[in-house]
Amino acid sequence: MVVGVIAGVSAKVLMDGIDTYSLVTSRRDAVEHARVGMDRMVSELLLVDSNDITLASGTKVSFTDANNSSTNFQRKTVQNTWELYRGDDFLAGIVGLLDFDYYRDNGNSTSWPWLVRRINIELTVQTLGGYGTIPLRTEVFPRNFMYTNFR
Repeated sequence: MVVGVIAGVSAKVLMDGIDTYSLVTSRRDAVEHARVGMDRMVSELLLVDSNDITLASGTKVSFTDANNSSTNFQRKTVQNTWELYRGDDFLAGIVGLLDFDYYRDNGNSTSWPWLVRRINIELTVQTLGGYGTIPLRTEVFPRNFMYTNFR
């Protein structure tokens, strides 16, 4: 009987350890994928001149990149799952939210691509196994536009 109790307690401790390991690795992987996707968007959008932005919507930004190629960042559906893409290149999976907000030099929002001076990006990636979501937010000043009266 003592052996049965010890085995039951050991099994519970082992299962809790496995669950904790799954949670930690799932969240770590989601954070890594979200950061890679966000870093890619930021690094490329920093090099874009406002005249190179061709579409400024809430779910997609299209632009001409440093190689003079037309491309975009957007969320696409692949096998019933939202994923982050740069053109046809996969960046991150299980994307719950991808939102772009665009602002002029006076701080007012805009949807006119040639007036964009700041882009706010919000990206939320869901973890595998249902262990929550990883939200990331940042802002990008294309071509490092800075001005004194920005709010």
